[in-house]
Amino acid sequence: MLSCPPGFDFHATATVMRRGPADPLVWYDGRRWRRRLAVDGAACLVEAVPADGGLAARVLAGRASRPHLERTVARLFGLDDPARALSPRLPATVRRAVGRLRGTAALPGYPTLFEALVHTILGQQISATAANAHRAAFTRRFGRPFAFRGGRYWMFSAPGDVAGERLASLRRPGLSTAKAVAVRAVARAFDRGTVSDAALEALPPDAAIATLTALPGIGRWTAEWVLLRALRRFDVVPAGDLAVRKAVSWLAGREELLSEPEVRELAAPWTPYAGLVAFRLLLAHRQTFASPPARQALVRAGGTRQAVPAVPVG
Repeated sequence: MLSCPPGFDFHATATVMRRGPADPLVWYDGRRWRRRLAVDGAACLVEAVPADGGLAARVLAGRASRPHLERTVARLFGLDDPARALSPRLPATVRRAVGRLRGTAALPGYPTLFEALVHTILGQQISATAANAHRAAFTRRFGRPFAFRGGRYWMFSAPGDVAGERLASLRRPGLSTAKAVAVRAVARAFDRGTVSDAALEALPPDAAIATLTALPGIGRWTAEWVLLRALRRFDVVPAGDLAVRKAVSWLAGREELLSEPEVRELAAPWTPYAGLVAFRLLLAHRQTFASPPARQALVRAGGTRQAVPAVPVG
């Protein structure tokens, strides 16, 4: 049984993890969540369901040790969230802002850094609907199908499944030439071992970001979000993200947007969980300005000195 952080919402998180009704990677029927994953280096079909205030995970097909299974599921659902240890460290204004989040505040993860990078590349500069269609088509073309009790489940492609593909083949799921080049370069880097999850986990933030941004199609914004979500590098702040800048400016009571360096400076005291705090502030800002009553309640409670204008979150 996996314990869940305060405010965790299984349904909301499982819904977010399923990228549209045609997503071949995630199966969810409103009660049970399933996904084909590599755990302990071997493929298995995993199921997770809410139970007794926590989350129960089991292997439906294949084998995986209990510690590895629970660690993988915890990462995917954001259950590795250090909320209890984090709260006392934060300034009162931050605690008030993030303490009023409705629903789940968990940050869902990815099973591998490779999958996170490819998914991010596929979603660059297009609508969410188009991105989800490209991701689904990519998975069906390069992933690995698995039949179980009348159902069909897909495992995301491994780097070696993509590294040797021709650009024309990579473009068939709807990718532009630039995205096909970037995806193949990332696959080759992982396949050759020049980039790996373990190596990046051991690097300081700036070095890990530099390693990723050396790859085609990976800018600093992508590198920071991928490190935060996929590797659970809670110390990495996507300070250049417009939504993060708006949220931190709101917290600081600033009418004008803070610059990226200013966001980093303000977030420095939140170490080693600055990235996770920034994510929660982003959610709190979105909810506050999406709901006038919630905004008024937060201001009355002293959550911010002066709210920034109600602009859409980017």
